[in-house]
Amino acid sequence: MSNGECEPPAETVWLDDTGSGRTDPPSERVLSLENVARMFGVSKLSLRYYEFRGLIRRMHSLGGVPVFSWADCERLAFIIKCRKAGVKLSDIVTIIDATDDDASPLAFKTGQENCMALVERLERRRRVIDEALAELSHVYALLTTKLLGDAEPSRRQ
Repeated sequence: MSNGECEPPAETVWLDDTGSGRTDPPSERVLSLENVARMFGVSKLSLRYYEFRGLIRRMHSLGGVPVFSWADCERLAFIIKCRKAGVKLSDIVTIIDATDDDASPLAFKTGQENCMALVERLERRRRVIDEALAELSHVYALLTTKLLGDAEPSRRQ
């Protein structure tokens, strides 16, 4: 991921750490449930729920510890971004289901349609937010000018 969303904090310990001192794990490395939860700032319960819904998958277990792949981290970053944008989990499920290699034509079409509808909805929200930001910036500038203008006479006395 180019934006660094899935970069581990310094305290993350990879289960198969060879002590090479690398900070970015190769794609074949796996992460414990606890490390992934800490890395993304989500609860372990949320991760288990996402797993239950089929959004992320445990690859296997190492010494009784559930582990996830780096691909799951990328998928989790996508889920978290969508959730922060207000996307319902059911919509995320249809989009992720459509990306599976074995997705049916119907699942693919549904995911594609949902994806486009969400893009359009988020674009509309962005325009509203941009307009509000522009207006607030204008009001801030007016208030700053007024405040500075009111402060000028007291300096002259």
